[in-house]
Amino acid sequence: MPSQFDTTYHQTFRKNTFDDEPSKRLYQLSKEADEVLEVRPPPVPTPEMEVEYIDWLQEDFKSDPWITYRFRKFTANPKRIPWKNTRRLKRQYQFTYCVNWLIGSVLFWPVAAFIGRRFKTTRGGVPVVRINRWVHDFPKPEPGLVARSQFRYYAFGSSLIMGWFFARTVTDSKMFCSNEWYNRPDLKPYQAMVKPADDLTWSTMLESQYINRQQSGWKSSPIYRYFMARDADFTIKANPYEKLHPEDVWDPRVGRFSTYTNRFGEHHQ
Repeated sequence: MPSQFDTTYHQTFRKNTFDDEPSKRLYQLSKEADEVLEVRPPPVPTPEMEVEYIDWLQEDFKSDPWITYRFRKFTANPKRIPWKNTRRLKRQYQFTYCVNWLIGSVLFWPVAAFIGRRFKTTRGGVPVVRINRWVHDFPKPEPGLVARSQFRYYAFGSSLIMGWFFARTVTDSKMFCSNEWYNRPDLKPYQAMVKPADDLTWSTMLESQYINRQQSGWKSSPIYRYFMARDADFTIKANPYEKLHPEDVWDPRVGRFSTYTNRFGEHHQ
């Protein structure tokens, strides 16, 4: 057995092993990008680019909320865009969560109504009547008051609780916080007057994460195709990742945005 000062095992196992040829090619490209290639500096902005940026910033200010407790985050600074994107993803998740909560409560309502009716009466079938500890001067003699309150309390309470469990199970929480490597371009400081790179992984990530960027029209929806078949859009969608490496595919469940570099600066946020 070699000692800790012997390098026999190091000389034997120091070479990288790959499962297949695409993995080897991906490693070679990453090493080339890190050690050989250099990042091209952005061009110097022209007066036309400055005017275009000012106009874009003016239009973007109109989409800011009127009342917010973090108003300084929406000022013109490099972190304005990632803050808005993070807030938009959070609001989308909250809306989806509330919709799933409502759907789960509605689906469980027949069982909740059965639970509410069960608590309206005692085991002997007698309606539930609240016995007051103190005799009030003006008691309410209505016989069905306690039964109705018991039904509403247990029926709506159980429906809301089961709807909450349904939303917790169905809603994917990784859709708005999938940034494990801190390298998502939409959540990094925005470079003013610099056009972003037209990357396939980036564009598909934006389309899957942000509702306002989804390009699929309402004519291609299943309901429109069923009722308005002649006017519907039956265009077959192609897989944009068919010829790419599996590591370059954007998957929100993984939580990592693919990259060819291991530089610390590009993963720092």
